[in-house]
Amino acid sequence: MTAPDKHFHIPCPSDHIITVPARLLDEELICPQCNSRFIADFAASVEYSDEQTERAAYQWLVIAIGTVAVLVTAGIIALASQLLK
Repeated sequence: MTAPDKHFHIPCPSDHIITVPARLLDEELICPQCNSRFIADFAASVEYSDEQTERAAYQWLVIAIGTVAVLVTAGIIALASQLLK
């Protein structure tokens, strides 16, 4: 039994979302709605955009957690120095 072909959702130049099988990436396609010709580029796909958004959100989360850790540590050090005086 073969695995199902992965599909990507790629907009045509007129922003119609076309479902494209992975095997047709980097091929010239014709939009069935407006007959525009375009290259099926993974970087233009909805999936790629979602992946980039998730990656950016994760990076901001890591930065936020690191910032909180630094601030909490600085607060504890400041509090400890005040208590030891």
